[in-house]
Amino acid sequence: MDASKQAEGIALPVSVDKTRPTPLPDQLTQEMRRLIAEGTLRSGDAVPSSRRLAKHLGISRGSVETAYGQLAVEGFLVSAERSMTRINPELPSTPERARPRSRVPDSSRRRLRNYVDLRPGFGGDDPLREPAFRRAWRESLDLDPGPIDPLGQPDARWAIADYLRLTRGMAVDPDEIILTSGSRDGLRLLLSLGVTGTIAVENPGFPGLRQAMTDQELVPLEFDESAPAPHGVGAAVVTPNHQFPHGTPMPVDHRVRLLDWAAANSIVLVEDDYDSEARYTRTVLPTLFELASSTGSRAQVVHIGTFSTLLTSAVSTGYLIARGELSTRLMGMRTALGPAFSPILQMAIASYLGSGGLRRRISRGRRRLRAAEGIVAGVGPIPGLVHEGRTLVIETSEAQAHSLLRQLAERGILVASLARGWTGGDEVRHGLVIAHSNVEATVLQGALATVQELLSRMQA
Repeated sequence: MDASKQAEGIALPVSVDKTRPTPLPDQLTQEMRRLIAEGTLRSGDAVPSSRRLAKHLGISRGSVETAYGQLAVEGFLVSAERSMTRINPELPSTPERARPRSRVPDSSRRRLRNYVDLRPGFGGDDPLREPAFRRAWRESLDLDPGPIDPLGQPDARWAIADYLRLTRGMAVDPDEIILTSGSRDGLRLLLSLGVTGTIAVENPGFPGLRQAMTDQELVPLEFDESAPAPHGVGAAVVTPNHQFPHGTPMPVDHRVRLLDWAAANSIVLVEDDYDSEARYTRTVLPTLFELASSTGSRAQVVHIGTFSTLLTSAVSTGYLIARGELSTRLMGMRTALGPAFSPILQMAIASYLGSGGLRRRISRGRRRLRAAEGIVAGVGPIPGLVHEGRTLVIETSEAQAHSLLRQLAERGILVASLARGWTGGDEVRHGLVIAHSNVEATVLQGALATVQELLSRMQA
């Protein structure tokens, strides 16, 4: 029997009471959560259609659809085009109930994916399962990409320019865009031109691009007005839309000061636009690249973006944008090296962007962030927790941080180390950094409960 017939045949042991003051959709939502928590409904199980369940319960179809919609936002249910609605396959199995022996065992590949990734820059739902992305990939196989352009296929560069216009308010000529295989590839391309002097990095700062500069001399860059600006610097790498560790944006006055400092000292500013799309609580501030243009600043800004975080690191795609003589040199180097990634994948990205698939994906991520905020508010006190922006920061001693990272990893929960954000010195702080919107609300709730338990034991 196929999955759809199995689901239609299920008479779920749920009940609703029309005489209760609690709305029917809320009652049904609570009942479904109970069945999942008890293990009656398991990861991957198909659920009845809204029509069939409404008929079974004697309520309106709209009430069932409202309940299903709420459960989908919370991460309990997932659905796809022309497919049954199912219990989220990524939900951890309920430990109290073993899987029936008749069920086919998970494959080794599936077991490897059975973890909760709460590290900034990782996690999120898998686009390789997303119908819109899969459709864009199939369509790209039927398209002729035309002559290979080492800077990027024209369709892809046009699509990225339009995407930046709609999501970031950037007026960029497609001919200014150079495709890369991710933000680190873009940075390495820039460094290959031979940046003179040392490289300043935010301290603390998001550690992503720092990993591409292990062979460079790095100096800390701090935005405290009392801190002296470093000398002899050839370039500075900053992440203005996601300041480490809390994920807050760099204030406009700091951005202007940074541009003035760079212009006065002939410093190339490398702007990593990581995480700019993920906000819902405030307007995204203009990029340094756009701010330099609009204010007439003489600062040279290289804007680096990536789709690897929004999609997955398995789809290593990105771009960089520069102007003037530096842009000419970057294009010459990219041309000499050849295309950063497959022209077929470039066409798939162009199709996905053009169809609005990525914008819809960003909207889903924002809804997930709103749900995650609710979970954090209701989970109860967590020792050392500071919640000021896009990530959760839990400060601990160095020994406790190492112990927590190890114990959480043993339980299949991956988080980041707070200490990795510091270039060095005596001001290094220790603890955990948690990107709480990486996963659905119900998964987050369990992960935070584990963190809470471990911390309570340490401090008992």
